[in-house]
Amino acid sequence: MKRLSLNLSAILIFIGIQLGLVLPLAAESFPRYEAIQPNVSFWEKIYSEYPTTRAVVHDSKDLGIVYEVIALKPHDAPGARKINRKRMKRARATYQGLLKRLAADPHLQDPEARRVAALFGPGAGAKAFGRARHRVRCQIGQKDRFRAGLIRSGAYLDEIRTILQSYGVPQDLAYLPHVESSFNPKAYSKFGAAGIWQFTRSTGKRFMRVGYEVDERRDPIIATHAAARLLKENHERLGSWPLAITAYNHGASGVARAKRKYGDYPSIFRSYRSRTFKFASRNFYAEFLAARQVAANHQQYFDTLTMDQPVPSRTVTLAGYARFSDLCAHFAIEPQALQSMNPALRPPVINGQKYVPKGYHLRLPAPDGSDVLLAAIPASLYLSAQKPSRFYTVQRGDTAGKIARANGVRLADLIAVNNLNRRATIYPRQTLRIPLPDETVAAKTPPPKPTLMADRGAASPSPTPPPERAPAQEPAPTPPKRPEPPAAAAVELPRPMAASIVPLPAPERIEAPVEKTPISAAQAPSAEIVAADVHFERMATIQDRPAGILQVEVEETLGHYAEWAGVRTQAIRRLNELPYGRTLHLHQKVKIPLHRTTQAAFEEHRYEFHKRLQEDFFAVYRVSELETYRVQRGDSYWTLCRNKFDIPMWLLKHYNADIDLANLQFRQKLMIPVIEKTDAGDPGTVAADPVAETPDES
Repeated sequence: MKRLSLNLSAILIFIGIQLGLVLPLAAESFPRYEAIQPNVSFWEKIYSEYPTTRAVVHDSKDLGIVYEVIALKPHDAPGARKINRKRMKRARATYQGLLKRLAADPHLQDPEARRVAALFGPGAGAKAFGRARHRVRCQIGQKDRFRAGLIRSGAYLDEIRTILQSYGVPQDLAYLPHVESSFNPKAYSKFGAAGIWQFTRSTGKRFMRVGYEVDERRDPIIATHAAARLLKENHERLGSWPLAITAYNHGASGVARAKRKYGDYPSIFRSYRSRTFKFASRNFYAEFLAARQVAANHQQYFDTLTMDQPVPSRTVTLAGYARFSDLCAHFAIEPQALQSMNPALRPPVINGQKYVPKGYHLRLPAPDGSDVLLAAIPASLYLSAQKPSRFYTVQRGDTAGKIARANGVRLADLIAVNNLNRRATIYPRQTLRIPLPDETVAAKTPPPKPTLMADRGAASPSPTPPPERAPAQEPAPTPPKRPEPPAAAAVELPRPMAASIVPLPAPERIEAPVEKTPISAAQAPSAEIVAADVHFERMATIQDRPAGILQVEVEETLGHYAEWAGVRTQAIRRLNELPYGRTLHLHQKVKIPLHRTTQAAFEEHRYEFHKRLQEDFFAVYRVSELETYRVQRGDSYWTLCRNKFDIPMWLLKHYNADIDLANLQFRQKLMIPVIEKTDAGDPGTVAADPVAETPDES
């Protein structure tokens, strides 16, 4: 009878799989290995027990070792971020000092030393304490944010489960956005991951539309289709859901290398280490298991929750370009309501700088009655082409007044759209946005100015040059022009600069404390200005085809250039004799084939790429402080941004517009922005970015 029952079960499962009705059993899909049990328990408490007014001081490798839970100020209290940073720093220093003392003498007898020593078990000795000294970490609690995410998830969870099932992947993957974003559609990470599934640009473009007018990563439903496809790819390649979920954070290639070396997930968890497989990647699967446990059983952890409800909707496909304001008026919908239903539409579309693009599937409220049809969009509302982006890169000798007159706009409007300070300060190689002739320009409310720290000793001068500003009365100048391109000819380029990621020699480790130095508040650059020259340096004809020569700016890759030029990356590699695997360097000269696009179109795409990076970032983050740092041996702009200060590379450039980041000098001064989330970005709790499996070539 037992054998018959097993055979019958196997037959039913087989039939179900053939019909697409049965998913793998949850216990088999998401095993809770003994090796990660302490970590899962730790994250369950973070999500369900400790609010954001508590921080857990713990060992970053063995999450079962918790030293203390400290109190924090509420995030919206005056000065809370700075106070909380100091409290956590002080707590880490306290336990690092105590562990240092235990490493020197494991038999210390004071009560606090014995309490800490007991956390490691009876066999712990000097080596264990010495290693643990470097692993003290603070984790802010998430209970209140997790609760808010649970409420938000009600608007999407059922549809997300249906989508996941349609791709043949476990429906419980619907809990993964709790780890990534707390189901906050506006979530945005420092390094550019967006939406509830936290797709990076390069990964997102494999599955969705990610551009200046539309960013589908921010649409929870569209992004769920993309996440299901990516997770399914990971599972097919790696063979298990623990590895597939880890790859969502770390990248499938990295997890595949770990699998080849160590085999199964528990072995990878215990033994695998790499430059990028750190705390976030190692804990990602454990966080998912904890979030799944708490979310699926939220009645056990929280009071009664009133979940957000899905908003019934239908879609209309636009037959042409249209003004967002015209669509609101035609369908009698408030702009805020239509924007909420279409989170993929970016701010330039909402504020009228761009049109809603042709072919966009506009989501609208469902009609009250099933027999009521939405009025068709009249042809008179459609426009034939997208609004162009107008921009100008500042040249030496320019003033804001000269640029305004040369482009036929009012100086006040140029100042407003670029949020220039009262002196209209501009610098060479900055790119300003030029308002369009029919654009309604509204003065922006300037963000809070960053705190400018005082030096311990005498004040030192600002590293930025004196401002160039428009004088009160100017003679009518000749409109500024970019240099005329040379006659078309074959081009011999100078050898590429390779200093951008080649660090200065480091014979010994030198600790470099960040110095405090005053700078003028008027010199803090505007968030509206792009700190990159997006124009080609010159044009040429190469191999009987048009081409442009540009200088590589921060964040740009071969993948970007190929996308903007409408060619494959290999075509650019061949034109520049770049072997596969050779990366670009900051300020390197690169030839771009332009036989499939125009110079103007390429430069517009380039400008919009840099502009979008800044717009998305400053919608969620602000610069709270500016500190001065002296370059040390071993530093490069890459290591400073990714390893030392954890900031985007373009942001370092933004606050050091006059510095050649590709050629940093020992003891050179840099302005380091200290960033924090604004109130708009605070609801989301972003764990980490999913790594692109096929990233843009760099």
